[in-house]
This record gives sequence, structure tokens and C-alpha cells, in this order.
Amino acid sequence: MEKMNEWSAKRSKLVIGLYIFFIFGAAMGDWKTLNIALGALPKVISTGAIALAFGCVLWTGNFKNLKAVSRFSMLFGSIVVGIIICSIWIWIMDLQTIGFIMKGVSKISYQLLNIAIVASAVYLFQDQAAKYTFYGIAAANFVIILLGAASIGFGGALNDIIANITSFGANDVVGTSSFIRSIEIHDITFVMGVYVIYFLLFSPGEKYRYLYAGIALFLFMAGLKRIAFLSMMAAVAFALFCMLLGPKGKARTLMLTAVFIVAFCYFYIMIIHEGIFTRFCIEHEIELNGREKIYDYISRFYEMSPSYRGKGYEFCVQLLKSMQGTSDQALAVTAVHNDILKMYVELGFWGFALWILGYYVFQTHWFLSRCGEKTAVCFLAINIYMLVTYMTDNTMFYYWSSMVIRMLPVCFFYAPVKETPLRKSDIIEMSRFRRWQYHKRQKDAKAQRIPRMKVE
Repeated sequence: MEKMNEWSAKRSKLVIGLYIFFIFGAAMGDWKTLNIALGALPKVISTGAIALAFGCVLWTGNFKNLKAVSRFSMLFGSIVVGIIICSIWIWIMDLQTIGFIMKGVSKISYQLLNIAIVASAVYLFQDQAAKYTFYGIAAANFVIILLGAASIGFGGALNDIIANITSFGANDVVGTSSFIRSIEIHDITFVMGVYVIYFLLFSPGEKYRYLYAGIALFLFMAGLKRIAFLSMMAAVAFALFCMLLGPKGKARTLMLTAVFIVAFCYFYIMIIHEGIFTRFCIEHEIELNGREKIYDYISRFYEMSPSYRGKGYEFCVQLLKSMQGTSDQALAVTAVHNDILKMYVELGFWGFALWILGYYVFQTHWFLSRCGEKTAVCFLAINIYMLVTYMTDNTMFYYWSSMVIRMLPVCFFYAPVKETPLRKSDIIEMSRFRRWQYHKRQKDAKAQRIPRMKVE
């Protein structure tokens, strides 16, 4: 039996198995049959990770990593708390009832639980938390695919998947295939795109990284979301470009990109408000699946002005619910399908500014100064992927998406890649390109900014 001071959750098959089971059970709640019957209830299973971490702290008395984990938690939590405070101020100014305010606060507060699960997983497994979370979510995705395939036959299911991929998610294929609709698991599909980026570019120490990337890509393509595919390409291109730069070049590029995102988002909201975005899509035959009707309707309720103070969190959902069954009904949905627009309408001009500066500029600088350039590249590349999806979908507060994009940069920080010095004879035998790569890595390692934060 292991000595108490040598016991580690990272090496315990029981703890690892329980964690994967909790994630798998919660992810099965995304199966449409269960989701219709139980809603978000299965997500509660994932809180088992918190119980595991708490139990391990009591059992071992091991407080290593808690300081670093708590700092990450405070960083992520501050963004959520900022949204809550801004919304409460708006609700008070609008003289909303206490019941309405509490309902709105509860809608966003579950993200704090999401952050607690991230902190627990990283405390237990450090850099391996990303992989074990992937096991649980991917296993659930495969089971959901098998359950869907069993209803129509595996041959027909395979044909539908091939047709969906080769047509690049064409509406006529999705609309006519009950199987494709059943495995179109929005949240998990977006998460698989994040994992493709992570395993390809930010897990060089992982032995089976390409196998995991291939599995993630298959699951991503099975539930194909066209906007997610394009955003994944943008994120990969950004990350590869940053990797060509030295430490100072990375730092400048990251901060300039974060500032550009802020300016671009305001510009994006402006062209939606003026109807330019809708006209452009119609003129170029870009299919918005009715989103333009929602955007045009919501444009009546906000203005592009510093005096616009916002409507408070969840206003857009309540607005779209109130128009159901009326002459103003645009679509039979209660989601804006545009999280950037939604955040502006609900937080107002200055609330949106504080949120987006905090989310992109402050967090990027925080990762840059405390975790180093490479971790900051991981953070921003993943968030560029998600940003593109925010522009036409409701992914910002999806359960798994928001969990994974917080977890992966932290896991990457816990697993720095150590460059093993080579003998002169080995360097001489290298090709010119490999030799240039090696010397560049050595030079970058010396110039790398020393992170202000330690993992223990």
C-alpha cells in the first residue's frame, strides 16, 4: 500500500475512473432523448468531480497546487461576477422585482459551478485533466452515435454521416436525416473542435496526441457545424503564426489581437444594427437560417451609443419568449444565435466594454505575464475559435464549451515542454531546417518570459 504522503489522485485508477464516469454520465444528458426528458439535470453528475477533489484534500492533506488553481478560479470567476454585478445594477435602475433579479442571477451563476469543476479536475490531475475530460465526453458522444445508428441501421447511419460530411452540412441532408439530427449535439460538437486544436498544437508531451486529435476530428465532423469548421481553421492558422515568432513577437501579437477583437466586436454589432450585415448575407446568398429576422427584431431595443445602459442578463431570451405566438414572431426559437450581440444588448455600451476588455485583453495579459507566452497563445487561439462561433450561435455559456476552454490553457500551463539538449554530433546530422528549428527553440527558451506563477 502506498504511503499516505506518496499517494496521488493522478496515479489512482479508482479516482481517474470515477472522474471519467462523472463526466460521461453528465455528457450523456446531451443525448436528445434524455435532454427532452430531464433537461440540464444530468449535468449535476459532473459535480462529483468537486466531491472527489474535496475528498482527496481531506484524505491526503495535500495542498500543493491549490494556490495556483485558486488564482485561475478567481480569474475566470471575476468575469462571471462582473456580468452579475453589471446586470444587477441595470435591473435596479429599471426597478425590476427581486424575483426577476434572482432568476437572472441564477441563470449565470451556474458558471461558477462550472469553474469549480475545472479547478477540481486540475487539482486532481494537473495536465492530465484535459485528457480525462476528453475520455468522458468522447465516450458519451460515441454512445449517442451508436444509439442513433441502432434505430436506422449502421449501414444507413454511415451513409448519412458520409453524405453530411461531403455536403459540408448542407441543410437538405441534415433536414432529411433523422440520424444526423439526433447526433447533432451542439455543445459536444463545438468541444471536439477545441480538442482538435489542443491535441494537434498544445499537447506535444502526449504520446497518443494524434490518435486523440483524429478521434476528436471524427466526432467533430459527425456532428458538423460549418461555422465551427471555419473558426477552427482560423484558430489553427493564428496559433501556427504565433509559433513562428519569438517571445517578444508572441507577446505583441497576442495583445494586438486581443485589442483588435474588442474593436471588431463593436464594429460587428454596429453593422448588424444598421442592417448592413443582413443585406451583405442576402446579396451574397449566405444562409442565415432565419437569424436575420431575429437580429432585425432585436435592433429595435438597443442603440449604438455610449448612453445605452443595457437591459440586463437574459433580457433577449425573455424578449423572444414574449413574442412567441404574436405577429412579431420571427422564428420558433428563444435564442438570439449571436452571443456578441446578446451581450451588448444585455450589458449596455459600457458594461459590454468592461466585459469584452476583461475577457480578451485582461485575461490574455494575465496569462502572458503569469504563465508565459506559450500558454497565452493556447488561451487566445482556443478563444478565437470560440469567438467566431459566438458571432452566429449561442455557445458562450454552453456547459461543456465553457468548461473546456477554461481547462485546456491551465492544463497546458501545468505541462511545460522541456527541450532536451542534444550532442554536437546529433545537431550536425540534422537537416538545415531541423537544425534551424532546434536553435530557434533553444533561443526562445532563453528569452522566454519567466512565469510569475508556479504550479505548486
